[in-house]
Amino acid sequence: MQFLRGICLGSFSVQNKSMSSSALQRFVQSINGRASGKAKDSDTLFEQIEESSVPSLNFYFMLGMATAIAAFGLLSNSAPAIIGAMIVAPLMSPIVGFSFGAIMGANKLTLQSLASIVTGVVFVISLAFVCTQVIGLRVVGSEILARTAPSTLDLLVALCSGAAAAFAHARVGIANSIAGVAIAVALVPPLSVVGVGLALGHDAVSAQAIALSDINHQGNGYTMAGGAFLLFFTNFLGIVAAAILVFGLQGYGHWRKPFLVSVVLLASSFFVVDRLDRRLEIIFVEDMVKRLYVEAVKGIEDPGSENHFILQVRGERVDGHLDVSVVMLGVRSRLDDVESAAETFRSLLSEQLGEQVTLRLKIIPIDIQQHEALPAQD
Repeated sequence: MQFLRGICLGSFSVQNKSMSSSALQRFVQSINGRASGKAKDSDTLFEQIEESSVPSLNFYFMLGMATAIAAFGLLSNSAPAIIGAMIVAPLMSPIVGFSFGAIMGANKLTLQSLASIVTGVVFVISLAFVCTQVIGLRVVGSEILARTAPSTLDLLVALCSGAAAAFAHARVGIANSIAGVAIAVALVPPLSVVGVGLALGHDAVSAQAIALSDINHQGNGYTMAGGAFLLFFTNFLGIVAAAILVFGLQGYGHWRKPFLVSVVLLASSFFVVDRLDRRLEIIFVEDMVKRLYVEAVKGIEDPGSENHFILQVRGERVDGHLDVSVVMLGVRSRLDDVESAAETFRSLLSEQLGEQVTLRLKIIPIDIQQHEALPAQD
């Protein structure tokens, strides 16, 4: 019986290994796509990518129109216009071309794509600078500020977008997805913010009619330009690293190249990752401040405590110490115990974060008047 059981178990084990090996082989073939004919051959894909990566009149004209749309949309704080600029912009094509040329060892395509990228970046920044100077607007809206403080989340978006772009280029029948990729990852808008920021300089004014240099943690136009360029560079690194990896997994180039080049790119991004991580930490801190405040208000029996509203939360690390600034709207009649309430909230925040926090609280006193208009009685 033991002998028969051993034979049965051995037969099942061999069959199971065979099934596993077969499943693994089918999985690899599905990624490669060559066996099923769903992936383009190297020559066809090379020709398509090379044609879209060359620095031509078509490329610069479309890039110029996308830049103008983005610059005007940023200055007018129009999200639809900025989204339109993302779709029109052809800057994604040479970045994909750079990735494909790197993994295929095609030096001509790599250098040609790199030339398109570098000249395109200079062209976008310069044109956005000129547009800002000509229009003369100096107010910085939320659409501009949203592109001046990148975090690790932006790097993750770029990695996913680069993978999607490479997969869409290599596969037959899903090229329409490339437009969605262009919307998901920002290329021209942050470069346009660089030009806008350089044009504004120290004259940038917030939407609340306050000089940007007078607002905590905002800096000036030059600071905005630096943050926006960091966002573009983060997107560039993420797209290239992911695209090279996906191209390699689909069988293009030598299997070692995608891993080696991706490792080199990710290693070169270490000097920006630290800043991205610090920004992500601040995002979590700002989120926690608002969440803890809502929980604290719910735990207070005095209904008047609900008449205080958080208007703005800002956080930053100064010499390794966490500094949180909160601007609130507060009912004038309920401002007697602000000092003790602020200390209580600071202690709660320090306990949640596991470190000492400096809380800077600014309260704008308001008066709430309520009136109920009733329909006339017949």
